[in-house]
Amino acid sequence: MNISTLSIACVDDIGPRTYFSLINHFGSPEAVLDQDKQSLLQVSEISEYQANAIVNKEYRKMVDMQLLCSEKKKVKILTYGEENYPEILAQIYNPPIVLLYKGEFSDQDDPAFGIVGMRYPDDYGKQMCYDIASGIAKSDLCIVSGMAKGIDAISHKAALDHHARTIAVMGTSFDIIYPAENKQLYNDICAKGVVCTETLFGRYQVPAHFVRRNRIISGLSRGILVVQAGDKSGALVTAFNANDQNRDVYAVPGDIIKGKHNGCHRLIRLGAKLATTAEHILDEYPFIKDQLNGQKDLFIEMAKKKKLGVEEEAVLKCLNKEGVHIDMIYGKCTLERAEIIKVLLDLEIKGYVQRGKGDYYVRNI
Repeated sequence: MNISTLSIACVDDIGPRTYFSLINHFGSPEAVLDQDKQSLLQVSEISEYQANAIVNKEYRKMVDMQLLCSEKKKVKILTYGEENYPEILAQIYNPPIVLLYKGEFSDQDDPAFGIVGMRYPDDYGKQMCYDIASGIAKSDLCIVSGMAKGIDAISHKAALDHHARTIAVMGTSFDIIYPAENKQLYNDICAKGVVCTETLFGRYQVPAHFVRRNRIISGLSRGILVVQAGDKSGALVTAFNANDQNRDVYAVPGDIIKGKHNGCHRLIRLGAKLATTAEHILDEYPFIKDQLNGQKDLFIEMAKKKKLGVEEEAVLKCLNKEGVHIDMIYGKCTLERAEIIKVLLDLEIKGYVQRGKGDYYVRNI
């Protein structure tokens, strides 16, 4: 963490645009903090109020709050320019100056794919979201979304269900986990992925923060899929940000009568790619598919060389390439259900089987 960068971010109303104007003019965060008022006012984006705040060190209380609250809530602070700052995010226009986060960023987070949509999808939207997100997750791609109700939450859950990485970008600070009903989802993502925000502790929670975070969702992603969105959905903001950031945009078509897909249809008319399956997206990235196929082949070859125990062989004989439900395995096998679950996990780790949707297991070898 660069404390000078954090200090500038703690000045009221200094966002990425003003921050980078200051850095371009003075050369470094440290140099910015050393300037007098007249020098600071040479930068057109700086107000007299902000110049006074920098010169008089009025940001110090806010900095102390960030350090105290982050320690108390076990939140890490990442500033722009640090080595572990996500490279793909650093490339966008006006990237976040500061990211507060729980969990850990990983090299596996690139490539990642963003999935967004409305907070109250219909059954069709829910099913399409889970199916496509699951297909992406099964390909071991990280899924990025905003941890909101509806499509966001379904996307994160699909990633977690299939043991894939997932990143949630909040529109609030870590003072408030919003919506409250997603507290368990928040905890699960923190344990197996990343929850992050650019909103500092103690900042007022305003709708504009949710709009600003959309550029981070698209900025962390190679492409964005809009599953279900109306005419005024915030998901469209994410899609337009993605387009500005030279990311691919996909949209799922739907019912033309009810109006819940009007935003998706608008995106398709504007040039977004139509997608109804995960393959429609993955086929656009042959380098990813080649990489994943190579990994799977190596995984299976390694698995073939490993010796199995009696219980593992018994469970493996119950499986096929199409998929078998765990209840059917229990009916065919003499092991107790708890033992079967443990054996299936061991076989999955060793590469012999893959867990599918709804407790179905597929034999790889």
